[in-house]
Amino acid sequence: MSIIQFKEANCKNCYKCIRSCPVNAIAFKNDQAEIIHDECMLCGNCLTVCPQNAKSVNSDVQKVKKFIQKREKVYVSLAPSFISAFDHDEKWVYYALKKLGFTHVEGTANGAYQVSRQYESLLKQRKMKNIITSCCSSIILLIEKYYPQLLDQLAPVVSPMIAHAKMLRETYGQRIRVVFIGPCISKKEEFDDLQNGNQIDAVLTFDDLDKWFEEEGLYESDEPIVGIKNFDTSARIYPIPGGILKTIDRKYKKNYRSISVDGVERCMDVLQSILEGDIENYFIEMSSCKGGCLGGPYMKNVPGGFLTARERLLNYAKRTGIKTETDLTSSVMALTKVDLSKKFIDRSKKLEIPSEAVIQGILNSIGKFSKDKELNCGACGYHSCREKAIAVFHGKAQVHMCLPYMRERAESISNIIINYTPYAIFALDEGLKIQELNEPAQQMFNLGATNMNGRCISEILPCDEFEQVLEGAKNVYDEKYVYESYGMVVKQSIINVKQHNTVIVIINDITKEEAQRQKILESRSQNIDIAQKIMEKQMTVAQEIASLLGETTAETKVALTKLKKSFMSEMGEL
Repeated sequence: MSIIQFKEANCKNCYKCIRSCPVNAIAFKNDQAEIIHDECMLCGNCLTVCPQNAKSVNSDVQKVKKFIQKREKVYVSLAPSFISAFDHDEKWVYYALKKLGFTHVEGTANGAYQVSRQYESLLKQRKMKNIITSCCSSIILLIEKYYPQLLDQLAPVVSPMIAHAKMLRETYGQRIRVVFIGPCISKKEEFDDLQNGNQIDAVLTFDDLDKWFEEEGLYESDEPIVGIKNFDTSARIYPIPGGILKTIDRKYKKNYRSISVDGVERCMDVLQSILEGDIENYFIEMSSCKGGCLGGPYMKNVPGGFLTARERLLNYAKRTGIKTETDLTSSVMALTKVDLSKKFIDRSKKLEIPSEAVIQGILNSIGKFSKDKELNCGACGYHSCREKAIAVFHGKAQVHMCLPYMRERAESISNIIINYTPYAIFALDEGLKIQELNEPAQQMFNLGATNMNGRCISEILPCDEFEQVLEGAKNVYDEKYVYESYGMVVKQSIINVKQHNTVIVIINDITKEEAQRQKILESRSQNIDIAQKIMEKQMTVAQEIASLLGETTAETKVALTKLKKSFMSEMGEL
């Protein structure tokens, strides 16, 4: 599992994390960004630039709390940049850590002090072509994964964090728990490196610590702080650019030219120059963060920015400077034969390079059939269209991540719909002035090539409903309306798109249909009249027939009655 996690619900497909990743270690799959752990250098850029807070870092706070709850001896190695991360002095921070339950607190600067002595030894020996400092774990990952040819130019020395952890265990026993606290994410990967021999039990960021302090209400505490002594060495200057160089004795630096480089892009530029050129005799201090550790991804935003953070650190170093050997902490004084050597390994991945035909096929799929279509705008996060096409081939990117192409495609579809629909379409601003209209609208109302933009819709279409909809009435959908001046009957929709301060008018000319409907109605009316006359005539005939039938029947009845009486009379006489 990657140390940096993404929250799916928060990812808005802005590609900002991809653009900020110097090594393109972020894949975009199924409309969701994800870290490619084997390629990530854990610089933390994606965390700091994400506008949606869609990323988080695995926290060891609960793990450390369990150590304390079990009454284990838990020792803190505190990164020297802490003084710029918290708006409190070193005594308060030391006090607060003790209140949380930590057994003892020391500065990681103790380890940095010994690492600098190792660098001096390498400078004195003059055996390495160039010496690249090994303090920044993100730089170590960068070289191991992307510049393995330069592994032999990395100083074979552990980082101050590992050095200090070994010193603490040498002094206080191998069974203690050691927790590193700092501004860095890559330390979470470094402490888990088996080569370091499980020297660190957990890593907390300053953000973790800040939340813990707040949770325990320590910021509100007014308890007096007494009895706090220096707990690190003069190497506390490490966090600023050039800080490592300042801890090296001048007599050793004369064997190499010294330079400090901060920021991943600049570091990569220097590494590439070393790789390609005949560069040697350089002692290069490298930090992946701009501004050194003071620019770490989990440095708190102390008011005043980098300059204030730097000033706080320099004042702290000056105020608490070590004057005598007796001022050194016990772990430094007790250092005897602790092994501070380090071996680095090649972690690079050999990715298949697609053929030119495959690359061109991917480019063609997004309408890039020629070089002039390759804008290389970088919106997708890749430096060039070809680089992005290769990422698509490796499954790291999706074809539709090309914003110019998607915009062109959307505009093309939009234009097709608007210009080829038979309906007239007007886009009005909040003052009912025409912003855009399509060609069918020009033809329908005989506007010709006249520029109508900026003119009020009422100059063309006299209709009160435009203002009614704008003022808050319900939108109108397919309502029949007669424009007498044009001799037109239309069905029109008036839609107020409030979030865009736009009123959309869609008009369908139904004059012909309406005329045809009237003809049909007139024809039906005539047929009804004819049918009515026929019915009336039929009724007259029926009545006449009935009348005649009625007279004949009466006469027949009278005749039969008389005949019956005649027969009865005759029968009576018999």
